[in-house]
Amino acid sequence: MQIGVQTRPWGPERNRTDLNGILAEIAGAGYDGFEIGAQHLDLNDPATFRRLLAAHGLRVAGLHVGGEIDNPRAARAALANLERTVAFAAEVGATYLPFSGKMKETGRKAEAELSIQAASLNQVGELARAAGLTLCYHNHFWEIEDDARELRHLLAHTDPALVSLCLDVAWVQRGGGDPVSLAREVFDRVGYFHFKDTTADEWMELGRGVVDIAGLAALLRERNYDGWVVVEQDETKGPPVESAKISRAYLRDIL
Repeated sequence: MQIGVQTRPWGPERNRTDLNGILAEIAGAGYDGFEIGAQHLDLNDPATFRRLLAAHGLRVAGLHVGGEIDNPRAARAALANLERTVAFAAEVGATYLPFSGKMKETGRKAEAELSIQAASLNQVGELARAAGLTLCYHNHFWEIEDDARELRHLLAHTDPALVSLCLDVAWVQRGGGDPVSLAREVFDRVGYFHFKDTTADEWMELGRGVVDIAGLAALLRERNYDGWVVVEQDETKGPPVESAKISRAYLRDIL
């Protein structure tokens, strides 16, 4: 099993201007690698990124991307913008392309919109597979609400060979689901996991919120899971590296 961390809590400014410093902190905290939003990177310069990986002995689990894919015009724009990102990800040795969709601001998505979303994800999955990457759809709370209506539609209407999941367990919790139960149900479609903890309204270090992280770890052991577990904490009260160290220590104890 490989343990990574999302660079989000270090903030967009440091992600863009001090990635070397962030990676030094991540390596020092005992992680194997990291996930980063593609928007923070110079996609025309994979060589510099590869040198940073080598300098810190880290791997990149995935480059996180996203877009509005439930209407045709926005989906076409998202696909056009992804080609360069996918090429960069392949050049720097990323394994996964985690992808976040958009929430509908008013009401829930209609069946037609969900069908467009699924078809768009299949297209993104084709693009990723051609570059040797695995597309993993990253859930938020809205895919989990209403008995995981959106997530279930996605799983039923996308090709398992093209579309996997990046299951974010804290968003499952906030969406009213049971993270362990849902993880067990969809396990065969999970490419990798976002381990994240939360209270009702605050993001926490692992083991300090209400998510059953220990139960999830037991499921991973039961299934002999050997992929990536990426720690993600959207916000931290103190320095991000200190929160990352707390979560890494907790994972050592339970995994």
